[in-house]
Amino acid sequence: MSIHFLRGSTAAALCILSTQAAWADLSAQDVWGEWRDYLASTGYEVTGGESMSGNTLTLTDVTLTMPVPDEDASVSILIPSMSLTENGDGTVNLDYPSPMPVRITVTGGPEGDGSGELVVTHSGSSMKISGDPTNMTYEHSSANTTLTLGEVNVEGDILPADVARVMISLDQTAGTTKMELGGDVRNFDQTFSAASLSYDMAFKDPESSDNGSFKGALQGVSMNATGAIPKDMDLSDMNAMLKAGFQMNGGFAFTGGNSEINGTGDGQSFSAQTSSQGGSFESGLNATRLTYGLTGKGTRISAEGAELPFPVELGLAETAFRIDIPITRSDDPQDFGFLLKLGEFTMSDMLWAIFDPAGNLPRDPASITLDLAGKVKLLLDIMDPASAEAIANSPVPPGELHAVSIRDLLVQAVGAKLTGVGAFTFDNSDMQTIPGMPRPEGAIDLTLDGANALIDNLVAMGIISDQEVMPARMMMGMFAVPGDGPDSLKSKIEINAQGHILANGQRIK
Repeated sequence: MSIHFLRGSTAAALCILSTQAAWADLSAQDVWGEWRDYLASTGYEVTGGESMSGNTLTLTDVTLTMPVPDEDASVSILIPSMSLTENGDGTVNLDYPSPMPVRITVTGGPEGDGSGELVVTHSGSSMKISGDPTNMTYEHSSANTTLTLGEVNVEGDILPADVARVMISLDQTAGTTKMELGGDVRNFDQTFSAASLSYDMAFKDPESSDNGSFKGALQGVSMNATGAIPKDMDLSDMNAMLKAGFQMNGGFAFTGGNSEINGTGDGQSFSAQTSSQGGSFESGLNATRLTYGLTGKGTRISAEGAELPFPVELGLAETAFRIDIPITRSDDPQDFGFLLKLGEFTMSDMLWAIFDPAGNLPRDPASITLDLAGKVKLLLDIMDPASAEAIANSPVPPGELHAVSIRDLLVQAVGAKLTGVGAFTFDNSDMQTIPGMPRPEGAIDLTLDGANALIDNLVAMGIISDQEVMPARMMMGMFAVPGDGPDSLKSKIEINAQGHILANGQRIK
């Protein structure tokens, strides 16, 4: 059974407890009925007791059960009790006890039966549901919500409490979720914020002294998500879900954080600490495109352990990663994008001293940036399982590269700096000019600063000899011309329609 599936199952249970949405002139039965319909549309069988007394609908032993795709197994989630209270003004309140144990059970899995308990505690919490049966809004707030791992049962054996400890706590949370029925899909729009999120996890091998712990906190947490969920969908067939209208765009951000890791393995200890001035995550998926992105700011890492000769300290001022790609077959080229940025990497003098004890090399922060955009034509649907099998079993690429723009190229380290911009197109009907790849045409402009000083430093360190340096300097003379500074080189590398390669107008191939 996949970890991804378990995460999805857990999220389904928690959505009832902590999701927000909006509705007008609602009854408790309206809300409960929509929950049942929604969960059933995602593949869950929903059972539970119902009792209406006055204006309050009490739900007991609510059980969500789903078969595990491609396995003779199922996962069930048991929520012992919660209530929906009609307020008399067209709104409904959701209440659940504190603490409240939520039990997740796996039956018939390849590793046997098992179950785990997630205990939810909260204070100062409220959730109001408003709107109408086809357009609901949930508004939620809480002074504190804490999730704690409770009893874990593996094939009839209850794990000792010190084998696994998991605690996640959120302070000063607030959020709104709007859910609207529209044709064959449910459209949603969600925002969430928390002043802080803290976590404390520890694990111990019951058969040895190996153990580990991981704790930390994030500040200024915010999340958002929009999308559409088909009323009927098969979670095991992503391609069909997308064609039925599934789409999602979401983001997560925080303004600061810190963590601490400690562990012992094979009698040796290890510890690490991290801190950050903020970061973000974003993702998007629809029938035609996939996007994914990460950013980080002011990251610091320190680590020490028995296998490290001394404490290690690293820093990274800025981190960015993003991909934006098409996922469906098309007769015409489609846009794609890629970004990788590691800005101002630093490390402690102790690490520098390993390979540069005399301090010959400049120890300025190092940076790498690669920012690409272009056009690609896919020959099949990437999310189609049949296509995935065809890709694995065929030597033919799943797509054609038609154009690439190098919007930013930067490599800066040890006193040298390489920058570049350029653009190329590719003729996929010509695989002979350059065997095995479509014929490129275009140019890239490069600038290299500090190369000669770096070579001199490498010679002084004994890494390369004077004899080895000569060919390198000759190559720079062939491919480059003097730049704007005293130790600066420029080069324009072109590939023309005939497949000729030119450097600064001179043909080199």
